[in-house]
Amino acid sequence: MAAISRMGEQLLPGALVSIMLFDAERQSLTLAGGDSLSPAYRAAMQDIPIGPHVGSCGSAAYLRQLVITEDIAESDAWRGFHALARAEGVRACWSMPVLGRDGALLGTFATYYRGPGVPDEADQAHINRAAGLVALAVERHQERRTLEETEQRYRSLFTEHPDAVFQIDMAGRLCALNRAAGDILGLPESRLLGRHYNDLVTEDCRQRCEEAFAAAVRGEPQHYEIKAYRANADQPVALDITNLPIIVDDQVIGIYGIARDITLRKQYEARLAYYASHDALTGLPNRREFESRLAHDFELCRRHRQPLAVLYIDLDDFKPVNDSLGHAFGDRLLVATARRLEKLLGPGDTLSRFGGDEFVLLLPSLADEQEALALAERVLGLFSRSHTLGTEQVHISASVGIAFSHDDVRSPEELVQFANRAMQQAKRQGRNTWRRYAGGDGAEPGENVSLRRDLQEAISNDQLSLHYQPVVDATSGELRSIEALVRWHHPERGTLSPGVFIPLAEQTGQIIEIGQWILRRACSDMMALQGQGVQPIPVAVNISPLQFARPSFVANLAQVLAETGLPAHLLELELTEGVLMADADGAIASLKALRELGVHAAIDDFGTGFSSLSYLRYLPINKVKLDRSFISDMMDSRGSAAIVQGVITMAHHLSLEVVAEGIETEAQWQALRGRDCDLLQGYLFAHPMPLAQLVEKAGLSSAAS
Repeated sequence: MAAISRMGEQLLPGALVSIMLFDAERQSLTLAGGDSLSPAYRAAMQDIPIGPHVGSCGSAAYLRQLVITEDIAESDAWRGFHALARAEGVRACWSMPVLGRDGALLGTFATYYRGPGVPDEADQAHINRAAGLVALAVERHQERRTLEETEQRYRSLFTEHPDAVFQIDMAGRLCALNRAAGDILGLPESRLLGRHYNDLVTEDCRQRCEEAFAAAVRGEPQHYEIKAYRANADQPVALDITNLPIIVDDQVIGIYGIARDITLRKQYEARLAYYASHDALTGLPNRREFESRLAHDFELCRRHRQPLAVLYIDLDDFKPVNDSLGHAFGDRLLVATARRLEKLLGPGDTLSRFGGDEFVLLLPSLADEQEALALAERVLGLFSRSHTLGTEQVHISASVGIAFSHDDVRSPEELVQFANRAMQQAKRQGRNTWRRYAGGDGAEPGENVSLRRDLQEAISNDQLSLHYQPVVDATSGELRSIEALVRWHHPERGTLSPGVFIPLAEQTGQIIEIGQWILRRACSDMMALQGQGVQPIPVAVNISPLQFARPSFVANLAQVLAETGLPAHLLELELTEGVLMADADGAIASLKALRELGVHAAIDDFGTGFSSLSYLRYLPINKVKLDRSFISDMMDSRGSAAIVQGVITMAHHLSLEVVAEGIETEAQWQALRGRDCDLLQGYLFAHPMPLAQLVEKAGLSSAAS
């Protein structure tokens, strides 16, 4: 590089030449030649990033074209380098990218000048020629380096490679090998050289080795696995073999081989294969393996018109035993149960643990159905004897469900479902018994499955909507806030009541996604109203116990507020008192976090959960909502009227507002106003309605504007 730099300076009088090399990994340039530049400047020209406005060289490398900077002091591309250029005394820089034969960037060739200027055609020709010489020098250096690395790697292949590396001649005999090859086979090099490969492998692998050798001799690389003998070892070693033909002048003259010891991997794979199909605790086939065997036996028995039975066995009251004596004892009990049940197995039968305390027995070789029923009795008989585990003695029974593969059973999975359903019936009928599935008892679960699927589609396909019901001032009747209530417009069944699908969503966990959708939509709707010029209206949203109990609930709520832009004080969350009583400490912590956000909270349906008025003082809430059942009875029941008055009085002492739900008559309104109730909600004032109808409702705009 120094010689090319000097040549460039001779061809271009007054020029200071720099040669920079490109680092592809770091995407930067580093000075490799430029003796005429000062040591300080050369030190600064290290690891310079390439980019469209990074000096002359960084720009040339980025743009892949000659970059001419007539006056460095006036160039924006040199921003950050102006002081360095002034100290060096250079004013102009012309930089040419150095490209390889394949167009790859290798570096830059640049000339600096003490005064401003641009190159003429002769200068550009000299720069092009010099850049070509740099490219040639760099590529030759890279080729030499590549050759050296190749030779070193070749040597390392034999000397340093941790796997066995060997060479076989055209007769199939070992003619070279490294130390690792001897270590794997347990023999020194002297006892291996000259031996035929077939002498070293197990008999069952010799044909595979011969096929691989013949293919390699034809010039085809090979990869396969074999077992080889190891000196002084009881078991052969498993090897992963790669054969590469040695080709010189288009002729195969030998074969290279690489052998990796995969004995441990094979043992691990065997264990993995076992545990993938077996229960880790009991060693029984797991559910996946059971279903595979069931599918096979189901088709086979149906083809030959033979009976097939599934027994679903569930231990009775296992959880109390597990909780009182510990999970370790519970595990030992499950293992002991598995060992007892295994004694009942006949040829071809399968006993599986489905998880927890559930075992399933597959009987494909029955003479008749009575045989399976008799076996169910024997299962119950096994549990009549107590288990003695260490110093503990425990008695546990089981409930058994039986299902047979009759013509009305459409799939193997259905057979298991029917057996499970029969087991549940045995549980309901006192436990420690067996029941046979006799059809029926399936319409409602099937409907729930269908409804659950439809509900998921409703969430995804925007079939849910929000209706809003006003909450008014008890004295003036003016609008104070609104409550968001979800509706489902089913494409086939029409509008479904929340009482139909909300309990199902609670069971399936879909309430989490629905609740998040309600929150976001309600907040977005309120912001849309403000965008229409309506003054801000507080909105109340019901929160599911599952949703409120999630650790991420408060964080998710804060994110919804941030993304929709709704001020926190305009959002109120309604929680049932059961949610708060179930985990009072956790609920109080979450409510405090909501208060810190500025979100209000109310207890919904107050009075339906055996309420304790005393615990209200510990809850950071803003409102209580009297359940509608008290309101409907208030006019006729002195007890209900007293409860209503008591709640209102106590809540006011705690600085809480009281909302009465279910107001349907003028008499109820006047009675509650006389008892100093703060807010009212019910059909007397308005039914829940879509947002557009809420906006159009008489008096809404004036009440909110």
